[in-house]
Amino acid sequence: LALHFQSMNFTNATKQGIKALEPKIVYHPRNFYVAQMDIGTTPYSALLVVDTGSETTWVQGEGCTSCFPLCVGNFKYKESRSISPVSCDDPLCFPRICEDNICVYEINYKDHSHSRGYLSSDTFTFPAHGGERVSYENVVFGVGLDNQNIAFTGVLHLGHGYQSILWQLEAETDLRFSYCLSYWTNTQDTHTYLHFGKDAQIRGTNQEIVQTTPLIPNVNMYYVEVLSISMEGKKLPIDPVEFQLRSDFKGGFAIDTGSALTYLVQNAYNILPYDLCYDVIPTENKKFPSLTIHFLRANLELGSHRVFQLFYDDTFCMFILPTSQQGTNILGAFQQADYRFLFDVGTSEMNFIQEKCYFN
Repeated sequence: LALHFQSMNFTNATKQGIKALEPKIVYHPRNFYVAQMDIGTTPYSALLVVDTGSETTWVQGEGCTSCFPLCVGNFKYKESRSISPVSCDDPLCFPRICEDNICVYEINYKDHSHSRGYLSSDTFTFPAHGGERVSYENVVFGVGLDNQNIAFTGVLHLGHGYQSILWQLEAETDLRFSYCLSYWTNTQDTHTYLHFGKDAQIRGTNQEIVQTTPLIPNVNMYYVEVLSISMEGKKLPIDPVEFQLRSDFKGGFAIDTGSALTYLVQNAYNILPYDLCYDVIPTENKKFPSLTIHFLRANLELGSHRVFQLFYDDTFCMFILPTSQQGTNILGAFQQADYRFLFDVGTSEMNFIQEKCYFN
């Protein structure tokens, strides 16, 4: 990997400025959180879904055969003077799927959407601290030419595999980043930021301390160990094996901003003592329950407003859904809102604390 990373250069900022790399995160009405950056020498302004669930960043390319119509148009990669195809023998070409010695990527998502195209390298320009811009040359990403059931420009993948931006810009990110997602129902026009490296900080208060749980090593997603789940302080009779990552790398419990909602495998979901939707309005005397996820050495408390949400005028639905028994349990973006999360790959830890996420 060193051969590729040594060819990466930065421009338009001092070394100190790069450490303060901070793309803005905004909520998208399709229930995603997106970050803005420019790609190429004729800058293409891309709003990419912030996704901690995989590693290959990609953007929809001009000439795609299966595409989502974009108001900003597709990335005209052929017009970028700085773009180069990634060859089959490049260290970042894995798995080694190639056509005419050009590396091919393919990503299949949980909702049965997928993106396929060619790996390329080009200049990425990000917002930085103080309103500055910082550019990185030779960043490897996918040009998506076959994007099925996709409804966005592309994805900024922050998993900790080597294709991830986190690893490609390791000298600047220090393999750590933090975010605080604003709550979906917030009526204010708010935004927050992705913070990397030394700028990624998390602090406790007099009322609450930062909680820390280990990340499971040697996997590309951010898996954590879940011991149990409680509702209104009562532990649910879910077998802990339902949350464990198996030797075939299936199952487990992952933290994924690219998933709008939280998913539990069927056996765990069936234990939840509540139906999906209710035709009732909660009152002081009749409230929906809160939920607590018990990680190893940490507890994530989800108030009832993070578990149930109003649909239409008088129907409340649970924002936790079942997934295949062979699938992965996922903590989605909705349940992460108004918490600050910090992922540190170097120490293999996830830190979090409740925080009102406004412009931070």
